[in-house]
Amino acid sequence: MAVVTYTREAAAEITPAAQKKAPATSHSPEELEAFLNSTQKEKEERKLARADAHKLATLAARDGKLMELQREESVGESGKRAIGYQIMKNKGLTAKRKKDNRNARVKKRKKYDIAKKKLKSVRAVYTGQQGPYVGELTGISKKISRSVKLN
Repeated sequence: MAVVTYTREAAAEITPAAQKKAPATSHSPEELEAFLNSTQKEKEERKLARADAHKLATLAARDGKLMELQREESVGESGKRAIGYQIMKNKGLTAKRKKDNRNARVKKRKKYDIAKKKLKSVRAVYTGQQGPYVGELTGISKKISRSVKLN
């Protein structure tokens, strides 16, 4: 992995516009470089620790001693086992739920769509005009005049 370090040359390349936007900090370039390097080292150490734990787990699984390894790791500083996920979340015995039921907004929307379909079978629902207006298709009769006289 390539390690990127903060150098004075990189600091000189920062444009004046970028310097105006950045908040004023009292950190020297040496402090910033030290901070960046320390965070990168921590990240590498975490990766190595995780890889070592994985190797141990695979070796224990191969030897059939995975449960013993897990028991050793689960014991805390006080000598007691740490609580598991199920106890921590306190979910109990909950049945597996459909994806729609887990999202209330989606559940209500689907319920509304079903209700709209049921309404269509009960009464005529206006669905809007089909296409643009094309005039009176049957024509206007000259013989009929219907009007209301206003007083």
